[in-house]
Amino acid sequence: MSTAIYSAELKQLSQTGDRLFDLGQFETALNTFQEALKIVLTSEQQINILNRIGLVYRRLEKYDCALKYLNLALQLAQEIGDQNRVVMILNDIGETYCLSIEYTSALRYYAQALEIAQDFCNLLGMGIILNHLGEIYNLLGLFEQTLNCCQKSLEIFHKLERKSELDKLACQTNIATALYNIGEAYLWIGRYTQAKEILELTLAIRQKICKVTLNKFSQTTDSLDKNILHNNYLNSKKLSQTNQLLQQEKICFSQSIISQYRAELANTMNLIEKVYCHIGQQQKAEKYRQEKLEIWESCGEKSVIYNTYILPFYLRFPCHYA
Repeated sequence: MSTAIYSAELKQLSQTGDRLFDLGQFETALNTFQEALKIVLTSEQQINILNRIGLVYRRLEKYDCALKYLNLALQLAQEIGDQNRVVMILNDIGETYCLSIEYTSALRYYAQALEIAQDFCNLLGMGIILNHLGEIYNLLGLFEQTLNCCQKSLEIFHKLERKSELDKLACQTNIATALYNIGEAYLWIGRYTQAKEILELTLAIRQKICKVTLNKFSQTTDSLDKNILHNNYLNSKKLSQTNQLLQQEKICFSQSIISQYRAELANTMNLIEKVYCHIGQQQKAEKYRQEKLEIWESCGEKSVIYNTYILPFYLRFPCHYA
């Protein structure tokens, strides 16, 4: 089989696996990526697929398997000197340890990622890692460290937003994460006025993100990149069947993304409720409690537990969509 045919097949498998992951069909996505791994031609392709497999295992909560594949991807990225990918994978490993409640290991990998990101002036990587560090420091009760990390992250994402070097929605999402961590730190150290101000700002930003996302998906049936999805249905016999499948996937995908954003809204309301309880405003606390419970119920328990922002795979791995 020629190199061109292998490349086309790899692209097809990668896109299919990405789509399945974004739709929550993790076992099928895993099988697809395993098939793709058999036909990779370059180290870069192997890194991409190993990274994907690791993240799928992470969503399946098989953390040992996730770490195995992420470390394989890390080793290859280090061998070819791709420092941006090294930062990305170290961050993924740190997140995996965080989810498995191994915070010391998570901090070690985040620290490595941050050092490399700083050395290579990778502002986006620095901002994301600082937010993750802030989250762990809150979990460990190290609130001053949280404030330090997340203030730096805020500065980075405001700078990226001003320079239009990153998608506005991505900037706002990361700004909201930094503010959330700061607000939580203020809550637990008893600075309730500041916590209330920061968390209500976080809530306003996250409400706007939800609104923008809803509008984006409702404007047209082509809200998703149809070229990405259509590649998987080139052999469909009937165009109407193809369009129906595309529309079903658009609905499932948009529901998945919106559910994630709404879960973040509910988590913010949860902290605001606690602030109002501490300052003795029970009526307002109850209002936020009811609102958060409604969202949590609609999103499902998994969205509440897995409170980590993850780019859809078709955005995270753009190399197969050129």
